[in-house]
Amino acid sequence: MTNLGMKIITHENWMNRDPLMKNLIMLQDGKISIMSAGDWAILILEPKLSETVPLEIHKLFEVARGAMLYGYFFYPLFTLAFEQLLRVAEAAISEKCRQITTNKIGNNFKNKVDYLNKNQFFSDEEYTKWQSLRNLRNIASHPNEQTILPPGITIECISNISGLINSLYRKSSPVSPSD
Repeated sequence: MTNLGMKIITHENWMNRDPLMKNLIMLQDGKISIMSAGDWAILILEPKLSETVPLEIHKLFEVARGAMLYGYFFYPLFTLAFEQLLRVAEAAISEKCRQITTNKIGNNFKNKVDYLNKNQFFSDEEYTKWQSLRNLRNIASHPNEQTILPPGITIECISNISGLINSLYRKSSPVSPSD
C-alpha cells in the first residue's frame, strides 16, 4: 500500500525531512521563511519541567518531547508525541495524588483531578484545562482511525502541559487534603 497519506519510510529517506514540513513557515524580522529542523527544535525544547517535578514524570516528558522533535522527519510522530503528553499529564496527576494521600482515589483520571480540585490544588482555569486534557486523553486512547495532528497543536500542547505540571508541583494544598 503506497497511498497512506503520509511519508512512506524507506532506507533512502528515513533521515530526510518529512515532505509535509516544507509547507510550514515562520515569520521572523518581517520575512516569511520555511522552518528548519533547528527552528522546530527551538520551539519544542523551550518548554521544560521544573526541578520540583518528580524524576519519573521528567522521563516520560522527555520521551514525548523526543518523539515530537523527530516529527520533523516523520510527521505522524507529532500526533504520537501529543498522545504521550496526555499520558504524561495523567501520570503527573496520579503521582501528586500518591504524594498527598494514603486514601484510595482509584485509577480513574477524573476522580484524581476532582480530588485535587476539591483540595484546592488548581485554580478554576487550571481545573478546566485538566478536564480538557482528560477528555483529550480519552479520545486519543480509543481511536477509530489514525489521527494526524499539525505540529502547531502539539507545540501548544507541550507548552500547556509543562505549565500545568509545573504549577501542580509548585503548589502545596492550602488546606489539609480531605480524605
